[in-house]
This record gives sequence, structure tokens and C-alpha cells, in this order.
Amino acid sequence: MTDNTTLELADVITGLRKELIKAQQEGDGESIRFNVNNVEVELETVVTKEADGKLGVKFLVVDANAGGKYQNASKQKIKLSLEAVEIIENADGTKTTRGLKIKDKA
Repeated sequence: MTDNTTLELADVITGLRKELIKAQQEGDGESIRFNVNNVEVELETVVTKEADGKLGVKFLVVDANAGGKYQNASKQKIKLSLEAVEIIENADGTKTTRGLKIKDKA
């Protein structure tokens, strides 16, 4: 059911992650940096059931202005509160998680 007015929720989160990484990379060497404590995203979604033999539910993010019609779907608003963390690999091979710090230009 995806079309030009919908994205899968996973694609939206992947895009958000890429933008945060880009902001961090663009801020390398800058004296002003921003810490990300939490990321809150509010989305209008359509919940659909797959009927192709696979059991499952999909959350599709819709363009609220598109005015599309969805059969066998219910519109929902969801609010995600995501904690941005960075996974760091230590010299001994172990991994440490810490709050993400975004370095960005002023």
C-alpha cells in the first residue's frame, strides 16, 4: 500500500538517524556543540494488515495534507520519544553506550 504519500515507519526512523549522523559529522571541529537528550517525533500513521499470507501489521507514515483514502486501514497518531545513544567500541572489544552528543554549526 505504500505510495508517494506514505513511508514505512522504519524508513522514517532510518532517515532521522542519518540526519543526526550528518549533523554530527558537519559539526566536527566546531567549538559549539549540541547534546541530544531525547528525540520526540509525532507522526500520523495508517495501520494496515498484510493479506498476502504473511501475518503482520505495518505502520505507514502518511502525509497529513495528501488526503489519500485507505481501505482496511485505521489512522492513528503516534508519538515516539527516542533516546539518542552512541555505541562505542572499546579497545578491548567491549562496547559502551553513552548519550549522543551532536556537534553542529551555530
